Amino acid sequence: MHYLSKITPFFFVKAFVFLGLSLFLRHSQDWTLFVLLLIYGFVGSMLVGAMYQIVPNSQNRKLFLPQLSYLTFFFNSTALLLFLISQRLLGSVFLLLSYILFSVSILPTVKNRQPITVKFLLSSWFFLILSALFLLLSQFGIVPFQLAVHSLTIGSLLNAVYGVEFAWIPMLTMTTLNFKDALRFFYAKQFSTLLMLLSFYITTINLLAFASFVEFALSLLFLLQIYRLLKQRRIKVPLPMVVKFFLFGMGLLPLGMLVAVVMSFERALIPFLVGIHYGLLIYGFTVFTVFGGVAHLLPRILYTWRFSGVQGVSISDLVDEPAFPTFFKFSIVFYLLFLLLSLLPHPASLVSLVIYLILLLYFAKLTFLKGLSAFLFLRR
Repeated sequence: MHYLSKITPFFFVKAFVFLGLSLFLRHSQDWTLFVLLLIYGFVGSMLVGAMYQIVPNSQNRKLFLPQLSYLTFFFNSTALLLFLISQRLLGSVFLLLSYILFSVSILPTVKNRQPITVKFLLSSWFFLILSALFLLLSQFGIVPFQLAVHSLTIGSLLNAVYGVEFAWIPMLTMTTLNFKDALRFFYAKQFSTLLMLLSFYITTINLLAFASFVEFALSLLFLLQIYRLLKQRRIKVPLPMVVKFFLFGMGLLPLGMLVAVVMSFERALIPFLVGIHYGLLIYGFTVFTVFGGVAHLLPRILYTWRFSGVQGVSISDLVDEPAFPTFFKFSIVFYLLFLLLSLLPHPASLVSLVIYLILLLYFAKLTFLKGLSAFLFLRR
């Protein structure tokens, strides 16, 4: 690991805190607050935290003015707290400022833009900034709130996930990515994202239905490219746990996209399907992708931070690796229970909240708590 971002673990912890908090707001009357905390508190925090670590390492360069990352964290956390106390305009300003500070430290680091993962991450950064700008404009009624939300999810999140998995899955499975196919996919993704955002801006139902179908088709194409990668493996050893989490998450992605296609055609079904849409794409696809990403990245960050070059301590000491096969099976069962029970009418659906919280706490025990314990008590 060429560069160590000490702020990344704090962004990860903050992301999981707001993910847990969002569960308590799923059935509240303030749907906008729920979306703000889930999308900008969880997804946005995870994206910024991960890119602080991944982007400099993709360039083999140090972060420009790393002190700015702490200021970014402060402004970002302040924005989310302002959302909690219903100061959404001021919160939007702080959020945009935090992303601008993030940009100032990240962009000067990028010198080599040729790798496909870097292209996806730069696109992710662009839509992250655009999302914060749209969120601010939505407070004045200039653009729809959903335009801001989908700029972050369809734009920033999916670009980041596609880009990172195009790098990590070949690395972890010792296969070779077809660069030309990945590059064509990259350009197709940018077209589909702009088409989707345009459909939300001009609110044309036919265009939204078409754009949703294109995103659905691209999610299937991404799965096909990953399948071709995995077929290259000459030695059929069990897949790494990180890849298993990625694959399960990827399986949920087209299902969530398909729900979006149905909603775009049948607007009357939106009140019923929107919860399933979030359940599949955020609580499902995104969270399982994050499970794999954090399990891989966090122990390496902590190891480099405290134990690099120290004999007798390995990366595996900072995460409970033996428990992950059991957790993977457990997480699938509990997630499916959560998805099923969340369809029940309130207050019976509150059981789904408890189930999902158990899932998050179990993951935290294997990663955050295990890593913190080793970080504090293992001898250097």
